[in-house]
Amino acid sequence: MAAPAGEIPQLTADQKSHAFVCCTSQDKDFADGIVAAVQAHGFICTTEKDFVAGVEVKDNILKAVSEARRTILILSKNFIKSEFGKFEMLQAIRNSYKHSRQTVVHVLVDIKDEEIPGELSTVTGIDARGRSKEDVVKHVVAVLMAPDVPMTAAISGFVDSTAHGLAWSYYYGYLKLILPGFIDRVKRSEYWQDEVNKRRIVPKLFILLPESCFCWPTLTDNDSKIQKAGPLEEFTANRSGNICRSYRNYVYKVQGDDGEEYYFVAEYATPLLSLYEMSEGKIAGLDNTQKKIQRQLFQHVLSQILSHSQAEPCKDAYYLLPYDDAMPDGGNKYPISELITKAIKEELGK
Repeated sequence: MAAPAGEIPQLTADQKSHAFVCCTSQDKDFADGIVAAVQAHGFICTTEKDFVAGVEVKDNILKAVSEARRTILILSKNFIKSEFGKFEMLQAIRNSYKHSRQTVVHVLVDIKDEEIPGELSTVTGIDARGRSKEDVVKHVVAVLMAPDVPMTAAISGFVDSTAHGLAWSYYYGYLKLILPGFIDRVKRSEYWQDEVNKRRIVPKLFILLPESCFCWPTLTDNDSKIQKAGPLEEFTANRSGNICRSYRNYVYKVQGDDGEEYYFVAEYATPLLSLYEMSEGKIAGLDNTQKKIQRQLFQHVLSQILSHSQAEPCKDAYYLLPYDDAMPDGGNKYPISELITKAIKEELGK
């Protein structure tokens, strides 16, 4: 196979590969063929085969993206439906913003132009539909040989760290305070003392994580099938000069498809509303793509924090409930009653 014209770009000190190639398991054979051919030209490529065993998949993805000069997305119907595919796509875009240069390339396999995610509208694309492998490889090599292209609008440093700051603040400023005694407060409530209700309430805080980041004032505003039941016992603490600061959680009820009423305590992760308002306002300069990136990072960092050994007192007192609240009519009144009822039944072993 002919060598590429010119010298292969040198990697910087913090780069380990010319390209990190992302694909789903269904597209692995196609991706492996491209990787093998590109490596034959002298380029260094990494894939999930290079992930470190014992390390969480998303952490491996973050590391691979940050250490690659380019991230190549094998864009297929499978990829755009994959949770990890979405994560890889958004983190690759985040990396572009972070370094103020285009680092993302997508290879179209079997999707229509209108199915390409909007976040990739300004990203370099290679159309592999109906093309020979040799032709696709030629275009991939050309992209890897190309000099860096500056981005017209680079994400600022403070925006890049937004998700981390929000997640840590949410933990230390709220969850670390209310979760350790949460189960006991549920068990002291009328909803647990009643032998009938006891079998239909989960002593956990359901933390809702909508993809849009929009949070309704109450869950009833979001879904009329959810009704207010009453507040739990208040938790108070002296906090930053605020004497006996009050923290209150609310109990809701919903009727399942089995005709039974189920009780639960749930609320949106309030930092997501901050992200939503940042993207709606003009001060932060956070566009919709950046909001999605930060929303995804927020969930990842929050999950890591809560699963850490130092957060042991919070264990078993929460249930993270991420969901895509986009509706066909363009609204965001997603029927969360179905989502919550399913989660409750899973927790109750029904």
